[in-house]
Amino acid sequence: MFDSEINNSYLDKIYDDFSKEQMRLMSDIKQGCEEAKQNDITKQITILNTLMMTVLRYRNLKKKIALKINC
Repeated sequence: MFDSEINNSYLDKIYDDFSKEQMRLMSDIKQGCEEAKQNDITKQITILNTLMMTVLRYRNLKKKIALKINC
């Protein structure tokens, strides 16, 4: 079904992409905008933070499992 594996480099790329988007959104807030738009941006940043943490947790779990298998 899937031809590619989700590996550490792919997870690192996802994390970097989310991080760049988060920085862009934070820049938008700093430039100043109306409160409604600021609230929407804050919600996006919150979700991105959650996604980034989950990606890191998944990557670390995969590393831990790989170490168990190789021992």
